[in-house]
Amino acid sequence: MTPTLSTRPRHAALRAAPAAMALAMLAACGGGDDDGTAPPVVGAYTVGGALSGLAAGRTVKLQNNAENDLQLSANGSFEFSTRLDHGVRYAVTIKNQPAGQRCAVSQGTGTATANVRDVQVRCENLAAATFTVGGSVTGLSGTGLVLQNNGRDDLAVGANGGFTFATAQAGGTAYAVTVRTQPAGQSCTVANGTGTVASGHVTTVEVRCATAAAGLPEGEWKQELCVQARPGTWGRNVWRITRQSETRATAVMTFAAYANAQCTGTATVGGPTTDLGSFVFDRTGSTATLNAFWGAWNQPNGRTDRVVWARKGPRLCLMSDQNPTVFPTAAGVESYVDLIIPNKTCYVKD
Repeated sequence: MTPTLSTRPRHAALRAAPAAMALAMLAACGGGDDDGTAPPVVGAYTVGGALSGLAAGRTVKLQNNAENDLQLSANGSFEFSTRLDHGVRYAVTIKNQPAGQRCAVSQGTGTATANVRDVQVRCENLAAATFTVGGSVTGLSGTGLVLQNNGRDDLAVGANGGFTFATAQAGGTAYAVTVRTQPAGQSCTVANGTGTVASGHVTTVEVRCATAAAGLPEGEWKQELCVQARPGTWGRNVWRITRQSETRATAVMTFAAYANAQCTGTATVGGPTTDLGSFVFDRTGSTATLNAFWGAWNQPNGRTDRVVWARKGPRLCLMSDQNPTVFPTAAGVESYVDLIIPNKTCYVKD
């Protein structure tokens, strides 16, 4: 298998490089109910349901379509204040969990064609000194998003708003939220995704989704692989890409240093900078989830090599090629990218 591009610096010290509103639907002339009136279509329907299991003195905060906050402090029926137009989707999520409990939503998504009364929110007690890990998702429009915590506890997310992993964590336990599966046609990134559970629920994880970029990358990209550069210092290679056109880019490489072996927290970016030369791309290709760019890497020493840059979700993967190419199609590129992503040799936008 053709290896990925080598990106290790030559220096020993741096060894690695307001509610959801739709357009108002006008009632069609004629038709309507048997009594001659047209069915309501604008701001017609309420969304609500029932809450059960909430302990006395606790509160839970719900949202519909990632807004219209509704705080509840007693079991029973509930109803959001904002009505929905006919045909508008609803998605009820938990924004804030009650202390010492975990609540989950069932029958929480659908399309408003009548008043919605069957959303179920059920709460349960957690074991002493255990807390949930969660946060919020924004920008999601595709399907198939799956999150993980600490490399397990898969959580499928189908709508914007709050999310909570099913497995509670003991105080003092580390958490690390990642994207296992990107949604179709989008890429999602995680902010505030790592830390240690203290004495309350974690609610600050942010998952931000956007339409997958189709063009050449630019800006600062950090390699996912974390390596030790010297005693007490770990780091990641950094590519700084300057896009000069849709077919040409230049790049330099430097290093991001961290004080821990997980390469988390604040990084110091600096040290020797290596000029990587220019990249001129002569063709592109894509699958439903990947964009590939084939071209020539013109290096400062005068050497020219064939390369493929591939963008899949939030990642940029850099691969050496041959002439004739060993990656003739975007599907072939994606097959290889899927093999190397677990090795953390690809890059993510800083």
